[in-house]
Amino acid sequence: MSEINTNISAPANYPGTPLRVGSSGSNVTLMQQYLNGLGVVYTAVNRLAADGKYGAATRNAVIRFQKQFSLTADGVIGRNTWNAITAVYLSVAGYRALDVTTKYIGLMAAGSSGDHVRFVQSYLNAIKKQYNYTWPTLTVDGRYGANTALAVAGYQSAYNLSVDGKVGRNTWASMIPEFNKVIKM
Repeated sequence: MSEINTNISAPANYPGTPLRVGSSGSNVTLMQQYLNGLGVVYTAVNRLAADGKYGAATRNAVIRFQKQFSLTADGVIGRNTWNAITAVYLSVAGYRALDVTTKYIGLMAAGSSGDHVRFVQSYLNAIKKQYNYTWPTLTVDGRYGANTALAVAGYQSAYNLSVDGKVGRNTWASMIPEFNKVIKM
């Protein structure tokens, strides 16, 4: 696991006001720093400038975080999201990553795009790195291209799944716990 800045101090409690696009200040900066820190493990969460301005990039990172941890994916940092970001960041900083609970949304294959493709790419990269698998290292960009299909097929082969290069229910059901196992090693 890469090093993260563990010298960031958190307020003890949720500040009482949701953070959203247009918000600014030290609480936004803190959440941006936390999202960057937890992104060391959860690489589908995009990196941010910790500038204290809640714009589209921060909103996208928050939504990706919310989806991976089964929160309402609205891009707003309310009490539940604040507490979850804080808990996950502190867990990663203490080298105790928390399980993702990303929900299956349906078949993903060549031509698919979006956050769930980013999650697949991120999860496959972590699994590949841990076990030195030979499938391609993926750019976490949310586009299901030829390399993502090859990596999925490699994963399916390694885990005795039907090899078709597509992420269906069985592949997803195998990948989530495997990723959760790998991030704790």
